[in-house]
Amino acid sequence: MAASSRREKLVEEAQKLVLRGQFDKAAKTYEQILALEPSAINLRQKFAELLIRCGRIDDARKELELIGGHFSKNCFYLKAIAVYKQLQKLFPADISLSMTLAGLNEKHGLVANALSEYKLVFDYYEKIGDITDALGVLERMQAVDPLNISIQIKLAEAYATRGKKDLSFELFAKAAALLLERGDNITFVRTCSRVSQIFPDKPGIMLDVLSGLISQGKAAAATGGIQHLLSENPHNKRAWDLIVAAYQQLEQPQRVRIACQHYLKFFPSEPAAIIGLITSAAAEHNSPEALELLDRYEDSLISSGHAAQLEQIYHTLAALAPVNARVMEGLTRFAAATGTVEAPGFAAPVAVHPPETASAPVSFATEEPLEQPHQEEEIEIDLEIDFDPPFGPADQTTDTASVHADWLDSVGNLFDTIDTAPRSVKFGSEMEGSDAQVHYDLGQAFKEMGLFDEAINEFRQASQDPSRRVECLILQCACVRDRGDVEKANAMLLALLQPGLGDEEICAVKYELATGYEAAGKNNEANILLNEIHEANPGFRDIHSRLNATKLHDSIEFSADDLKDF
Repeated sequence: MAASSRREKLVEEAQKLVLRGQFDKAAKTYEQILALEPSAINLRQKFAELLIRCGRIDDARKELELIGGHFSKNCFYLKAIAVYKQLQKLFPADISLSMTLAGLNEKHGLVANALSEYKLVFDYYEKIGDITDALGVLERMQAVDPLNISIQIKLAEAYATRGKKDLSFELFAKAAALLLERGDNITFVRTCSRVSQIFPDKPGIMLDVLSGLISQGKAAAATGGIQHLLSENPHNKRAWDLIVAAYQQLEQPQRVRIACQHYLKFFPSEPAAIIGLITSAAAEHNSPEALELLDRYEDSLISSGHAAQLEQIYHTLAALAPVNARVMEGLTRFAAATGTVEAPGFAAPVAVHPPETASAPVSFATEEPLEQPHQEEEIEIDLEIDFDPPFGPADQTTDTASVHADWLDSVGNLFDTIDTAPRSVKFGSEMEGSDAQVHYDLGQAFKEMGLFDEAINEFRQASQDPSRRVECLILQCACVRDRGDVEKANAMLLALLQPGLGDEEICAVKYELATGYEAAGKNNEANILLNEIHEANPGFRDIHSRLNATKLHDSIEFSADDLKDF
């Protein structure tokens, strides 16, 4: 009890010394207090602030690190981040503080903040030529945000430099696939160009990635890249196979047909293109065209070992025109060749997807004549290639050094804009409530520590959540005021008072604006606002006590006339 009483007296004495500006004496008093109660974190924070005022920066660091370690150990990560941010301001050249902050942000799920701190560390190691530690930081960043393409590319480059070729190639391939899925064909091409420089023995990465996307059912993401390859080199046979496969997966028979027609211009006897052309005609219910193509190519397809695909096509046509003589002849021929005993007319029909332009159900023919061919319409597809004039691959005389320089610039720009789409911080779009809450809480912690710039940044990010947008804007104004720019803060608050705000939001803006007016010495304006709040919502915050305090202050103010006879 005696110790508690002595502590209280010492705290009271220290507060008086602070008010007098005797910071050195106050600091010595806090040393006595902490000797009595070492675990009093709140008192240790005040002691650290006093040490900073006294210019005892190194001593302040010891105290702040004790405080930060306490918060981190007990999983109070936001408070720990605020403490280490204060340390970072005191010791900006100490890169270990950025590493600690990165880890704390990572633990609390603040991905963008963690990456920002990690990048500071990476830049430092890269600047001093410490490749090993720089690589370790990149690996940490990759673990924090596995879908960040710029980090993947930077890490892949680093692996290649260190001789880890397999890991490098794997990361490049992942980055290329993500670029295609996001529709960034330009960077995809640059990535593949860079890979061809690093791995001259693996020229097919582009095709491998595109093929992988199609096999994963992501044909829509692959078509742009395939079209680019064909525009550069229409003699790339594997690319033609992929574009046909992609359109088949997307169930776009018209595009399959057109792609196969162009395919045959460069590879006139390619069975895959011929079969694709016939199959697409059947899928579009264009039996006359399909049969015409069969008459032209059937023998060559059989001799090249594609009888099974032909039989499938005939079954498809039989479903469209079951009593067509030409179709039945084909089925009979294949039944005899394969030893099938059932009558071809009763073969199980193969399901056919209706063409994109079909507007009526298929009617089965009852007469022998073939159905009339439909008028072929002009369609616009994404194959932006001039197929008529013969041409070879793109000019290969581009300066390699120039390409490499452009590539490094591109990667640098990507890396400097860490965080794309979908993460903890979402710029320009609505943020999930849990993410916004984290940034809001961190902003409050920074504000309490007097780190107003950091607080403003966190409130700005939390304001992406529409449900707390106004509140976060108000808090940013409060931070601007607390760091000394009262007039600017008041002007910003006045700008917030626009039609469309809710009653509670209007009261909140006026309440903060009244505080700003008081700070600027405009007490009359502040009183008007406080009374307006009371009239609109008498239970708003501590409006009663604030009004009473104002009235008390006014009651002891004397005018010059009051003081004449005093």
